[in-house]
Amino acid sequence: MKNKNIIITSSGTGGHIYPGIALAEEFKNKGYNPIFFIGNNPISLEILENSQFKYIKFNMSGMPRKISITFLIFLIKTEFSFLKALKLIIKLNPLAVIGTGGYMAIPVLFAAKMLRKKIFIHEQNVIPGKANRLLNKIVDKAFISFPGSKKKFKNATILGCPIRKSLLLASKEKALLELKLKREVFTILVFAGSLGATKFNEIVCKVLLGLHTKDKFQTLHITGPKNYIKIQEKSKDNPDYRVFDYMHNIAIAYAISNIIICRSGASTVLELKALDKSAILIPYPYATNDHQYWNAKEIEENDKVVIIEEKNLTEENLRKAIYTIKKNTRNNTVKNIIEFPQELIVKEIIKCIRS
Repeated sequence: MKNKNIIITSSGTGGHIYPGIALAEEFKNKGYNPIFFIGNNPISLEILENSQFKYIKFNMSGMPRKISITFLIFLIKTEFSFLKALKLIIKLNPLAVIGTGGYMAIPVLFAAKMLRKKIFIHEQNVIPGKANRLLNKIVDKAFISFPGSKKKFKNATILGCPIRKSLLLASKEKALLELKLKREVFTILVFAGSLGATKFNEIVCKVLLGLHTKDKFQTLHITGPKNYIKIQEKSKDNPDYRVFDYMHNIAIAYAISNIIICRSGASTVLELKALDKSAILIPYPYATNDHQYWNAKEIEENDKVVIIEEKNLTEENLRKAIYTIKKNTRNNTVKNIIEFPQELIVKEIIKCIRS
C-alpha cells in the first residue's frame, strides 16, 4: 500500500480541530500521512500552524442562521469548496476522509463520497451539530463521544473523544518550573474558549482577585485575545495572577491546576474526565441546542464538578462553588488510561479501509 494519505477535515473552533489533531498524531504513528482540509477560520489556522501538520485552506465559513445575502455567499463558497475538494481528492487519492465537525466537512465528504472513498465522521458533543447530522446519511461509519448521541446516528460506535496525549503525559514538575509557580499553593486554571466570554472573564477575574486577598491562591487565566488587555490591567498588581491571551501548551496548565473554571465544549469536558479534574463549568449560553450544557451534565458529580449557567453566574455563587470544591478536592492525578479513544477510532478506520 504505497499511498497512505488520509484527509481530516474540520473547521471552526478548537473543539473540532483538536480531536482531528489527536487522530492525525495516531495516524502518523502508524505510518500514514494525515492532511487537513480546513476552513479559513483564524483560530483553526493558528492551531494547525502550531501542530506542524500539513493542511490545505478553503474559503469556507459557518452557515448563517437566517436567509440573507450572507447565506447566498455561503452556498457559493460551499459549491467552490466542493469543486476544489474533488480536484484535490483525485490528486491525493486518500485511503479515507474523516470529518471532525463544522461546515467544512460537508463539501469535502460529499466530494469524497462521489469519488467512492471511505468516509467517516466524529461527533464530539452529546447533541450533534447540523453538519454531522446531514453527513450521517452518507458516511460509512460515525464515531461518537457520548452514549446519549447514539439515537441520532445510524451505524454509530461509541468510542469517546480523541484526546491529545500531551495532556495526559505532562510533567507537573516541569510545568511548575516553566511557569515559575509554587508547588504547595492551590492553583486555579481559567479559560473561556474562543467564543464570546466578556461576562465570564470579568466575573471570574473579580472573584479570584478577591480570593487572593484572603487566601493563598495561584491563578492562570487564559482570556482569549478580546479580553486580554482588560483582564491583564485588572490583575497587574497581583504577581500570583497570571494572564494569557492564549496558551498552545495547555497541558502544563492542566498538570498543575487543582480547579479548572471553563466552558463545556465536548473536548474540554472529556479532557477533564480523562484527567480526573475538579471543575466549575459555565456552558456557553449561545451554543446550538444548548449542547454545552448537556455536555457538562454528562460529567456532573456532586463533589468534583459544579455547573453554573451563565444567566445564573454571580460573584456569590462562583465564590461558593470554588470553596465547596476546594474543600472536597484532593491532589489530582492522571488516570491510567489503557487505550486512548483515538487509538480505537484509528483501528476501526484502518479495519474499514482494509475490508
